[in-house]
Order: sequence, then C-alpha cells, then structure tokens
Amino acid sequence: MSETPLDPRVVLGQRLAELRLRRSLTIQGLAAAAELDQSNLRIIEKGQGNPRLATILKIAGVLEADLSELFAGLDPYGLTGKDRPQPLSAFDDKFWRPKDRIA
Repeated sequence: MSETPLDPRVVLGQRLAELRLRRSLTIQGLAAAAELDQSNLRIIEKGQGNPRLATILKIAGVLEADLSELFAGLDPYGLTGKDRPQPLSAFDDKFWRPKDRIA
C-alpha cells in the first residue's frame, strides 16, 4: 500500500519557515522585506491557500533560497480536492478533441 504524499503547499511552507528562522527573521521582518502582508506570509508558511508563483519567488529571493532545493521532491499528487491533478495517462482517447493533440 503506497503512502499518500504530503500536500506540497504544506512542505513548501515548512521549508520557507525553516529558511526564515535560519536567517534569524521574524514573520514581520520577512513580510516587510518581501513587501507582503504578514497574514499572507503566515498562510503560506502554514501551507494554506494557493500563493502566486511570483510571491513564492519573491520570498525565496529575499531568503536567498536555492529554488531547486526549495521545490525538490514536491509531489503534485499530494494536492487535495479540485487542486489535485489527473495524470495525462488517466484520460482516454475519447476525452481529446482533434485540436487538443499534435498530429
């Protein structure tokens, strides 16, 4: 039986919080440096919501984070509800319209 992967938003939030603490920054300090609202940063660190990629990149830039380490091993199938992707292999040929596929 395979384990359910962790929600990547939670993992990413934990990584950002750990980096912030390693840089000896408070939520208030990082929020100010990244020009974000403190409550939004808290939500991101808790792995809640769906922050924009630009917001994540801005936080990572302030923290001087290595993006490959920050995103390493994040599993899109850990997403829940409507955010969970269906793998391409799950779609049968009847799903696709002619203009959806390259000939």
